[in-house]
Amino acid sequence: MNRLTRRRWIFSPITSWQARRLSRMTGIGHEAAWVKLRTTTHPDEAVYADRRLSGKQGDQ
Repeated sequence: MNRLTRRRWIFSPITSWQARRLSRMTGIGHEAAWVKLRTTTHPDEAVYADRRLSGKQGDQ
């Protein structure tokens, strides 16, 4: 389990559990499932997800 995944389980266990279930049922990766669920339940965080997925993590 990498560092980011560990932090997600600690700070957002419900989203992480749902992402685990979604990734098992659909076959998509845990990272993609987590981002999909998080942006669905917290639409205001979509901006951060777009940055993360496009690789602009360090840009500010």
